[in-house]
Amino acid sequence: MRTGFWKEFGSLRRIRVWGFSGLMLFGVMSQVSVAAPVDFSATDVNGHVHQLSAERGNWVFINIWATWCPPCRKELPELAAFARAHKSDPIKIWGLSVDTEQSADEIALFAQSFNLSYPVFKVDPQSLRVFGNIPGIPTTFLVNPAGDIVARHVGGVTGQELTRMIQQSQ
Repeated sequence: MRTGFWKEFGSLRRIRVWGFSGLMLFGVMSQVSVAAPVDFSATDVNGHVHQLSAERGNWVFINIWATWCPPCRKELPELAAFARAHKSDPIKIWGLSVDTEQSADEIALFAQSFNLSYPVFKVDPQSLRVFGNIPGIPTTFLVNPAGDIVARHVGGVTGQELTRMIQQSQ
């Protein structure tokens, strides 16, 4: 019977065997703790400036993705549906594209093709250091209403997983 450390070790061993692609395909959620509220500011693809500190009081999902990433493309309809379902709730989504070859206009058209109703940004990957370790894309962080990063999910995410991230962070 495997309990405690050995059970966790078995899970870690499977992840190591599956490697990075396993993380990307199946997703891994972890609790994250930071010392102080995180702040981030960027201009979305429509030219509007957004500041994370202005979202205090809301749960904010920071989804880091790229147009060329298959798991990212697969999760976008889930994110779009989740955003629509929670548009009047204190839950927000920000989509941070790390595309380097596409212009902001191209990313805006791409986002429009997926009916993304939340802010989408073209960002320099270096600007994302404020969020900590990003082992691959897609990666989704959850920022609580106080502005703290409280969870991270590596790999494609579903609406159910987003809901679970909030529930486990309350």
